[in-house]
Amino acid sequence: MSEPTRDPRMQSLIDQLRTGVVRTVKVTGFDGTDVLVQVVGVEDGEAEIARIPHHEASMRWTEHPSELFEVGQEVEAEETGRWRDQLHLSARACEIPALRAFLLAFEPGQVVTGTVSAVHDFGVFVHVDGEPDGLCTGFIRVPDLTWGWISHPSEAAEAGRRITAEVIIADTRSGQVTLSLKALQEDPLVR
Repeated sequence: MSEPTRDPRMQSLIDQLRTGVVRTVKVTGFDGTDVLVQVVGVEDGEAEIARIPHHEASMRWTEHPSELFEVGQEVEAEETGRWRDQLHLSARACEIPALRAFLLAFEPGQVVTGTVSAVHDFGVFVHVDGEPDGLCTGFIRVPDLTWGWISHPSEAAEAGRRITAEVIIADTRSGQVTLSLKALQEDPLVR
């Protein structure tokens, strides 16, 4: 039996979530709120101009990326793809090297432990064991808390509780690892 063909739209989304190659780039200017950069290490005759969109400039909020970058400055940035034949990059994915290294160590399906930091209407934040100091990297969406119906996430988790969860995805661009408690529970509909 042959493998099912993957929907090209789904493959595009999967490709966007994959961690890209890290490039050293030099800031050449600004286009509105985007940062224009040149890929370093390419001969001048073949210089590739690329772009860091404003939302990929930093994990910190700024009015304009000129608050973060100066023309001529070299920065590390992760490739995120090509749009209209121009390379797009994320400086935020490389902003905190310790966080990037921590997130790159995860694989989907890996089981991790941590401590619930906060419970909100939209999900649960988790301090994953081993994360860099001062950061909270884990997040569990409401549908990934339990197989059963709950009216609020506090019915499945409470701040301070130790948990074991499965990694869904670790994303360098968001600085977060998405987790699931439900993945480690038996599905009540499967017998």
